[in-house]
Amino acid sequence: MRVAIFTPDITSNSLGRTYCLWLLMRANGWETEVFAPRGGEIWGPLRGGDFAANCRTVDEDDPELLSAVEAADLVLAVKPVETSFGRARRLARTAQRPLLLDVDDPDLEAALSWRRPLRRFAKGILKFSAVRKNTELKRLALEADTIVSNPVLQAIYGGPVVPHVRDDRGLGAPHTSSKPSIAFVGTNRKHKGVDILREAVADRQDLGITLKLTDKAPEDARPWEQWVGMTSFEEGLALVENADIVVIPSKDDGYAHGQLPAKLMDAMLAGRAVIVSDIEPMTWAIGQTGIVVEPSSVTALANALEKLTDPLVRQELGSRARHKALDLFTVEANRDAFREACEQVVSSFRRPKGEQ
Repeated sequence: MRVAIFTPDITSNSLGRTYCLWLLMRANGWETEVFAPRGGEIWGPLRGGDFAANCRTVDEDDPELLSAVEAADLVLAVKPVETSFGRARRLARTAQRPLLLDVDDPDLEAALSWRRPLRRFAKGILKFSAVRKNTELKRLALEADTIVSNPVLQAIYGGPVVPHVRDDRGLGAPHTSSKPSIAFVGTNRKHKGVDILREAVADRQDLGITLKLTDKAPEDARPWEQWVGMTSFEEGLALVENADIVVIPSKDDGYAHGQLPAKLMDAMLAGRAVIVSDIEPMTWAIGQTGIVVEPSSVTALANALEKLTDPLVRQELGSRARHKALDLFTVEANRDAFREACEQVVSSFRRPKGEQ
C-alpha cells in the first residue's frame, strides 16, 4: 500500500503521533510520504533518520502534492484540524482517494471549550468565526472514517483504537537506589502540571529525590533539578530508561482529558515506576500498574513519591507496567489491527459513477 500522510505542523510535538503511525506503516512494508504546510525545521526530537527523510513541506496548490495524492492508495490525516484534515480532505476528494482521519488529542474539543460551558458561550460571542470553523471541522470529523489513540476519543469519534506505539527497546536501568531520580520528558505546557511536580519534589527533599526536566532552566531552578532543554528522540528515551520514576502530573484541564502522552508508553515499556494524574485515558493505559493521584495536588503527589523510595516497590510496579505495555503499546502488538483498519477504508471506498 502507498499512503500520503498529512500532518498539521512539522515543527511541533504533534509530529510525534505522525511518527507512531509511520512506524506501523513501515512495519507493514508500506510506502509513505508525510506532507505538512511550509514552516520551520522539523521538530527537534525527530530530526535526522528515515522518518525525517519521508517528510516534506509543500503548499496545497503545488501540483506535485496533488500528484502524490493521486498516486496513493490511502490518504491519512493526522488530527482533525484545517492544516491536516482540511487539506487532506480537499485533495482526497479531488483525486478520488479514500481518506482516513486519525484523532489522537482532543484538539477540537479544547478549541470549543469542552466541559466548560461558560467559556464556550463566551467564545461563541467573542470568537464567532473561529468557533464556526471548528464546529464545521468537528461535524466533518464525526462523519469521516477514523482511528483514535484511546477510548475517551473513541467514545466521541468512533473507530478502532490505535494507541501510541513504540519499538521495544527492552528493560531500562535496574531499580536499586533508595534516593530515586524522577524524569519529566515532554513539552512543558501549562496543563501538564510541571509546577505541581516541582513543588512536590521540593516538599520531599528529605528523601533525596532528584528531578530531570526537558526544558530550559527557569530563573527559580533549584539545586536538585536538572534542566536539560529540548532533547533528541533517542536522548529523551534514554532519560526515561535511566530514571527511577516517571511522573505525568497533568492538571484537570479540558485539553488533558482525552490526551494520552506518548512518554507514558516509553516509561511502561522501560519498566519504570509511573505516577499519573487521575485523568483518562492515562488511567486506562496504566490500569493497576502505577500510582494514580489527584490532579493538581502537591500533597498527593508528594505522598506517592514517598511510596516509591523503596526500589523493590518500583521494580514490582515497573515489571507489571512493562508486561501491560508489551501487550498494548508496541508496534508488533498493533501492526495487524492497524493494517486491517486501513485496508477496510480502502476496500469500502467507492468512487462516484463515471470514475474508473
